[in-house]
Amino acid sequence: MRHRETLDSHACPDPFPRGRRVYEDATSALFEVDGKAHTLYCQNLCLLSKLFLDQKTIYYDIGGFLFYVLLSKQPATAVGSFSSPADATEYTFVGYFSKEKSSVERNNLACILVLPPFRGQSYGQLLIELSYELTKMEGTIGGPEQPLSSQGFHSYRSYWRRAIVQALLGVLPQAEKYLRHSCGRKQHSSEDVVEQRVFSLSRLAQLTGIRIEDVLFTLEDLGLLGNWHGKHMVCIADDTIQQVISTRRINPGMRMDFNGLQVDDDAIQESLSEQESNDSDPNSSNSDSGSSADSS
Repeated sequence: MRHRETLDSHACPDPFPRGRRVYEDATSALFEVDGKAHTLYCQNLCLLSKLFLDQKTIYYDIGGFLFYVLLSKQPATAVGSFSSPADATEYTFVGYFSKEKSSVERNNLACILVLPPFRGQSYGQLLIELSYELTKMEGTIGGPEQPLSSQGFHSYRSYWRRAIVQALLGVLPQAEKYLRHSCGRKQHSSEDVVEQRVFSLSRLAQLTGIRIEDVLFTLEDLGLLGNWHGKHMVCIADDTIQQVISTRRINPGMRMDFNGLQVDDDAIQESLSEQESNDSDPNSSNSDSGSSADSS
């Protein structure tokens, strides 16, 4: 634009960032935006993602989706950043992911985008980690909408490996309230078995929030799946897991800071109520089937 007046005429008068803050660490923040309450804003997010994702199909019927917008926190002199009047912090838009408010297939992610200038900085992994943490806070399991793009598959496989390895080692961060109450650390070991722990697929799914089919795929991929009395079980010594970590070059650490999660009990309860309502009405799904998870 050649003139400042033209630029100002296109500026949005509404406050930025929008929505409810659900996560924040030293360098980034995540805001939850309701597609029904901020229709135009979320439509523009979808149209923006169409520039980078050929599979994107839903742009306007977005009332049934939640959008999680990731922002990086920049110095005050950063160009292209936006100031938050609440805390005088300036933010730069990095990317986002969206998910259905209620999904029959229990998808916890419909579309994911990281802008090209920010790729290769683990922002894609941060979005994936946060999508699963939000799922676990709701006390459910889930996964990305299928099919995944090639890049999306590699990003998710990397996360699944880290999460499964952490669960098997008994060091999976458990910041969520439902984990503290329903599957605390006392289930990770017993007085009789110290160096070895036994897991079922359903328990691994509960601990990680990952769908059972994705847990099964990851265990087979890592060569850790066994069969006992006709059931799939995992009974692996810590030394074996450490060998897999070394051989596959798995980094068991997570990108996110679990202390940055901001739990809203009312929002979680509302989400669970919508999911229960959806379970009783199988025709209520509004899937963005054309968008595949594509992250960096």
